[in-house]
Amino acid sequence: AEQLMYDTYACWCLKTSDRKAKAITKAQDDLKDLGQLIIKLKGKVATLMSGVADLMTKIKENEDAQEEATSIRQKENEQFLAESTEMKEVLKALGNALVVLKDGSFIQQGSRARASIAAVVDALPSAFMPKSKDVALLRKFAALRGGAKYTPQFASIQGILKEMYDTFSSDLESTTEAEAKKNKDFEELLAAKQKELGKMRDMVDKKEQEKSEAETSLAENTQTYDETEAQLKADAKFFDEMKKGCEDKHKEWTERSKLREQELEGITKALEILSSDEARELFAKSIKEGKETHVDASKDSGVDISFIQVAQGSEPVMKAYASVKAFATKTHSLRLAALAARIRTAKAG
Repeated sequence: AEQLMYDTYACWCLKTSDRKAKAITKAQDDLKDLGQLIIKLKGKVATLMSGVADLMTKIKENEDAQEEATSIRQKENEQFLAESTEMKEVLKALGNALVVLKDGSFIQQGSRARASIAAVVDALPSAFMPKSKDVALLRKFAALRGGAKYTPQFASIQGILKEMYDTFSSDLESTTEAEAKKNKDFEELLAAKQKELGKMRDMVDKKEQEKSEAETSLAENTQTYDETEAQLKADAKFFDEMKKGCEDKHKEWTERSKLREQELEGITKALEILSSDEARELFAKSIKEGKETHVDASKDSGVDISFIQVAQGSEPVMKAYASVKAFATKTHSLRLAALAARIRTAKAG
């Protein structure tokens, strides 16, 4: 029964140690793979975060550039509107003056001519600097009063007005074309910036999504790593304790088996001595008539052999006693010690 129990225990030790060893090896491999994956995911998250930050910086720069370009365009447009309005007013005044002076002389038109010239002088923008002598002549003519003397210089006024009209018309056309080009360039710039901005925002959304997925995967794999590591420690501790327990049990069983073999050897030796011809002869003389105890009544021989009575100092008995005693001392066997005592105290009848 003890052998069966030990064999069962030894089988359990073998199977369990093999199973735990494989589990430990697998856990170590899994931790290595998980560790590499975690490092990779951390790098990916960091890269995506950096990419998002760079894109956000570029988006801010793009928005600032659009805002600045818009501000500049608005100021340029305001300046154009102011200048074109002034030039249109000048052209209107010049047109009126040319109409007044077209069909009559300065003297004939009188105050009407002076008023139209004065309107031209008043409409001239401060930024416009025509020939100073021409402006001076216009101012002089506009300042004439009734009965003033006409001078030949005034004959060139119509020509001056025509030249100024052509100049302002040309300037207005050039300014309008320049404004149109600036506005077109602005719209193209804004369209390009907005397209670029849209792409960058899409990239941010994509990277944010990838970062979110990577962070989720990182959290899950980190948890799996921690759980695997905890299980590995538990398995390693169990394996070490089980290994020690199994080794101790094997050592104990080996020692017990060795002692039992020695015990059996002692008993066998004692039996050899006690079954010698000399011992048999001595037992034949010592057996008394009587009833055997602790045996089946049907097998009762009528001889009392509950105690084998031999003469003290009998050589075979003393040899058996010495042999059994030596094995009992060596193996620490209580059963051998009891047998030795029984042999030692036996008396001849």
